[in-house]
Amino acid sequence: MKTALIILNRPEDAAGLLAVGLDVVARAGGAALNVLAAREPPEDTILPTEEMLTDRTRAQIRATQRQWADSLHACFHDWLTAGRADGAIGNVEVNWLDPEISVTRMMQAYASEADLIVLGFPQPHDSDQKRRAVHAAIFDSGRPVVFVPPGWNRPAGRNILLAWKDTTSCRRTVRSARPILAAARDVAVLRADTDTPSVLTDLLAGVVARYLPPLDDGAPEDVTRVILRQCRDNGCDLLVMGGYTHGALYNRLVGSVTQDILECGEIPVFLQH
Repeated sequence: MKTALIILNRPEDAAGLLAVGLDVVARAGGAALNVLAAREPPEDTILPTEEMLTDRTRAQIRATQRQWADSLHACFHDWLTAGRADGAIGNVEVNWLDPEISVTRMMQAYASEADLIVLGFPQPHDSDQKRRAVHAAIFDSGRPVVFVPPGWNRPAGRNILLAWKDTTSCRRTVRSARPILAAARDVAVLRADTDTPSVLTDLLAGVVARYLPPLDDGAPEDVTRVILRQCRDNGCDLLVMGGYTHGALYNRLVGSVTQDILECGEIPVFLQH
C-alpha cells in the first residue's frame, strides 16, 4: 500500500481526511499521498432534461468550482505547512491535484494508480458528482476505500475492529488491509458466527488478533448497533469490513449493514467490494 488518493469535498473536513490518509499510509509503509479536488465539468452539473448551457453559465460554473478548489487548497496548504514543521509528514511525498474532470475519468486517471482511496462519509447534501464518486470508489475502482466521518480529528489505525463475515468481499478487504492490521497496536475480531474459519486464520497469519464473542445474525440495524458498540467499548479508531451491494428492493425491505454504518458516521471505515 504505497500510494493513497485523498478525494476532498468539504473544506471543514479536509484536515481530517488528510490526517487519516497520512496516518494509514504511514502505518502501511507507504510513500505518497495524492490529494484531489476534482472540479466538475459544467455539463456534469445539470440534469439531462435541463437546457443546454450558455457560455456565460458555463463560465459562472467554472468560476464557482475554481473558488471551491481554492478554498480546499488553502486548507491543504495549512495542513502541509504544519505537518512539515512538526515532522508528521516525514518522507511521504504529497501532491496536490485540482483538474476539471468527470467521475469516470477521475477513476481511470487517478484511482487506478492508487493503492487506497480516502474520502468523506456520504452526506445528504452531497453533489451528484460526490455521490457518483462514492459509488465508483466502492464498486468500480477495485481499490480499498477508507471513509472518514465529519469532524474526525483522531489518529486512525492504531486500534482496529475487524467485522468478519466469510464472503468474497470481506476476504478481499482483509487481504488489502493486512499491512494496516499488522502495524496496529490492537486488532479485535468480531465474527458473524461461532466458528473461526481456516481462511480467516490464514488471512491473519502474522497479525496479533483477539477474538470477541460472535454476534448473532439479526436485522441489519441490530448488527450495526453491535458493531458500533464494540468499536466504542474497545476504543477502536478504524473499522475494517467488507463492502456489500444489494438490489434496491432488498435495501428497502431489509437494509444494508454497510449503508447503515456509513450513515452513522462514528468511526473511519476501511472496506473493499
